[in-house]
Order: sequence, then C-alpha cells, then structure tokens
Amino acid sequence: MKVLVNGKEIESALGEEKTLGGLLQTVEETQVGEDEVIARILVDGEPLTAERLSIWKDRLVGEFENAQVETKTRNCFAAEALRLIAERLRDGADLRDTIVEDLGRGRGGEAIQKLPEYIRIWDVVQQNLAGAARLMNMDIDTLEVFDQSDPTAPRSQPVIEQIDHLAEQLDQVKQALEAGDLVLLGDILDYEFSELADSWHDMLRQLADQFEPRE
Repeated sequence: MKVLVNGKEIESALGEEKTLGGLLQTVEETQVGEDEVIARILVDGEPLTAERLSIWKDRLVGEFENAQVETKTRNCFAAEALRLIAERLRDGADLRDTIVEDLGRGRGGEAIQKLPEYIRIWDVVQQNLAGAARLMNMDIDTLEVFDQSDPTAPRSQPVIEQIDHLAEQLDQVKQALEAGDLVLLGDILDYEFSELADSWHDMLRQLADQFEPRE
C-alpha cells in the first residue's frame, strides 16, 4: 500500500498484515508534528469519514492501493474551521427568512417543521467554536474580539458574552414555542437572530484572523 503525507510518499515499513487503523495510528505518531493535526485522509480516493473508518479500520492494508494524508498546523486548521462555519451562518439566513415569512403568512406548521434545521446550524456553530478553542489549547473564557457596532469607539468584548446572549435568545425561542406565541417567535427570529447572526459572523472571522493572521 502506497502512503503519501502531504503529497510525499513515505516508507511505511508495515507488512501487509497491518490493519488500516494500525497504519493510520503509526502515521499519526511518526509523521504528524506536535503543532499539526490530520486535516484529511483519502483512501483509494475516498474521503475517510468516521463512518468509513469504523468499517475499514480492521481491514488489512493489502486490501487498499493507497492512502493520502493531509496535515495542517493547528492554527491554520482552526482558522479554516471558523471561517467555514461563519459562512454557514450566512447561508442559514435564507432559511431563517423563509421561516419568518411562513410565520407572517400564517403557515405556522410549515415554519415549525423548518425551525429544528435552523437551530441545528447554531448547535454546529457552537460545537465548532468549542472545538477550535480546544485545538488551540485555549479557554473560551479568555477569548476576546472587538465589538464594532460603533465604529467610532470599538470595544473589547469577551466571546463568552456572545455565547451567553445566544443561549438567552435560544431560550426565548423555546419559551415562545411552549406558549404557542408564533408572532413573538417570528419577531425573535426576524430581529434578534438577524443581528445575532451578523455579530457571530464577525466574531468568528475575527477569531480566525487571530489564530491565523492574514496579510
């Protein structure tokens, strides 16, 4: 089995009796630096997802032709993840607008069906933010960005304030649903989450630039 790390073939020195899982563990131990992480693995041209790994990990390496491993520095990988989820928030704006429109036109049932998908976007965003912080060995409580809502007097703002504010707004959504107040739900999504998405998008981009400054 041919093994390439960042496009360079390496001598794996592993017999054909080695499993794919064992091979990848060896590659991680011998080829990945302390400040690096494995960003992507292709096995015979197929992305090695968690699901595929669980199925393939005990198969012998002789059953495969090649493995391509891509590594990145921790700060680069964390920054890329933050920029990606920042854009996902922007993409979620269309879904939020659709939900708000449904609520405004009296299509409450359709809106409620779409709402979990929108909430999941925020769950993913929070999970990725936490993951990026762990990757950088940083405590989220120590992270800060600049609140630029007033360009004439930007102020330092702890990231945890944004996280707490999001939690409050999600709780407001829950309360509106429990009360069956769809008018209030529409207002929260239309006004509060519109501003929230913009501020989080800016926050995530700022953090990405802190982790990996761009010239």
